[in-house]
Amino acid sequence: MPKPLATILAQIAEKKIPPVILVGGSSDFLVEDAFRDLRNAIAAAKPGIAIEGYEAGSELAAILDSYRTSSLFAAARLIVVSEVNAFVSAKELSSLYDKSVADWKSAKTDKKRSSSAAKLLHVLGLVGADFDMTDKQIATALGVSLDPVLTDMLAFCRTTGKKASRGEDDAALLIEAVTRGGAPNTYLLMRSGEIPRESATVDLIDRNGAVVVMDLTRDTYAGALERAIADVAEEAQVRFDGRALNVLRQRLGIERLLADKFSKEVPDLRIAVSEAGRLATLAGTGGRVTVEMVEREVATVEGGARYEFGSLFTEGKIVEAIAKLRDLVAQARREDPKAPIEIQYGKFLFPLADEVRQMIGIVSFARTQRIDLKAPMNYNRFKDTLADRLGDYLKTNGLVRQRPHPFPLHKKWEAARNQTEASLFRALAALADLEIKRKSGGIPVDLGIETFLLSRLRA
Repeated sequence: MPKPLATILAQIAEKKIPPVILVGGSSDFLVEDAFRDLRNAIAAAKPGIAIEGYEAGSELAAILDSYRTSSLFAAARLIVVSEVNAFVSAKELSSLYDKSVADWKSAKTDKKRSSSAAKLLHVLGLVGADFDMTDKQIATALGVSLDPVLTDMLAFCRTTGKKASRGEDDAALLIEAVTRGGAPNTYLLMRSGEIPRESATVDLIDRNGAVVVMDLTRDTYAGALERAIADVAEEAQVRFDGRALNVLRQRLGIERLLADKFSKEVPDLRIAVSEAGRLATLAGTGGRVTVEMVEREVATVEGGARYEFGSLFTEGKIVEAIAKLRDLVAQARREDPKAPIEIQYGKFLFPLADEVRQMIGIVSFARTQRIDLKAPMNYNRFKDTLADRLGDYLKTNGLVRQRPHPFPLHKKWEAARNQTEASLFRALAALADLEIKRKSGGIPVDLGIETFLLSRLRA
C-alpha cells in the first residue's frame, strides 16, 4: 500500500532508505516537489553519495544494469530516473500512443518533447518496432496512419539517438531488478505520471521499497495549497496574515472554481504557489503578506478567464479553450440567468485581447533586445536572464498591471515563438472588429468568438 511522503522522509532521516522508490500522481507540481524532497533527503542521509541521473527516454535496460553494478569509486550511489513507463501494459497501447501525441502537440520545450518521445519509444517497444524500419512501416506496426505529427516525433527520436524500449520486457526487467535488488548501497529513485491501479509492478515495488502517490483532488486541494504556501513562507521567512490566503484564493478564481458543483476540474496549484512566492519576495525577509498587499499586487481573475481560458488560447490549445469558454459561460448563466448571452460571451473578448497584446509586447521586446525568439529557452534560463526585464518592459508599456511571475510569463514566451507581429496584429484587429460588430448588432458574439478561436488553428 502506498505510503505518505512524510513517512518515507522520516524513514530516510533515520538512515533506513528503501532500495527502490517510485513517485507519481495526478499533480505534476506535487510529484516534482516530492521527487526533489526524496532526492535531497537521501543525499543528506548519505553524505558523499554519488548521484547518477537519467533523462526521459533513457533505456531501462541500461539504467537497471547500472543499478545492479557496484561502483568502483563511491561508497553509495543513487540512481535517479526522471520518467519511467515500465508498468504500462500492452492493453493500454492505444491510450499511451494518444497521450504521447497529445503531449507532443502541446510541447513548448525540449524537455516536454523528450518526455512525449519517451512515451512513443515505449509504444514502439510494445509493438516490436525499431528505427531500422521506415516511417510507414512503423505507422503500420502501430496501426495508425502516417501523419506529420508522427513523422516529426520519429525524426526527433532519431536525431537524439534514442532507441525503442524493450516494450513488455521493460516491466519484466524492472520486476527482476526490484526482486533481486541492486548493488550494495545503491538506491533507485523513479518518477512517473499517474500511478496505475492494479499493477503487479507497482505492488512489487511497494513490497520491496516504497511507492509515493501525490494525487490532487478538489477535496484535497485546499489542504495541499495551505501546506505549499506554508513551505513558501518558511523558506522566505515571511508570514501570511490570516485572511491573505483567502483573498489570494478569491483573486485567482480558485474559490469560484471549487464552488462550482458541476465542474470536476482541479485548480492549477502551481500558479497559486507561484503567486504566493512572488508576494513573499515582495514582503522580504521577516515581512508580512497582508490582505492589502494581495489586493494591490494580484489582479482579480474574472471567471477564471486569465488562467483557465486565456492561457489555453495563448498555448494554442484551441479546442480546449472553446470547451473552457462554454463551461465558463454556462457557469455564469447559472449565477446570473437574466444577463443576455451577448454579455456573457462578450466579457471574454478582453482577456483574449490582453493575451494577444502581451504576445505582441514579447515579440517587440525580443526584437529590441536582439534576442532570437525562435530559439528554445528552458524555464530556468528564462527566469534567471529574461523574466524580470521582460516583466518590467510589459509593465512600463501598460500591457500588464504588475510584473508577471516568471512561470506564466515563460508560457507566453514559448507561445510567442511561433507567432509573428503581423499575425498577432491581425488577431488583435479581428477582436476589435468583433467587438464593434457585437455592439452594432452584427455577428452573434458567441459564434464570432468561436470562429475567431478556430481561425487560430490555421495561424
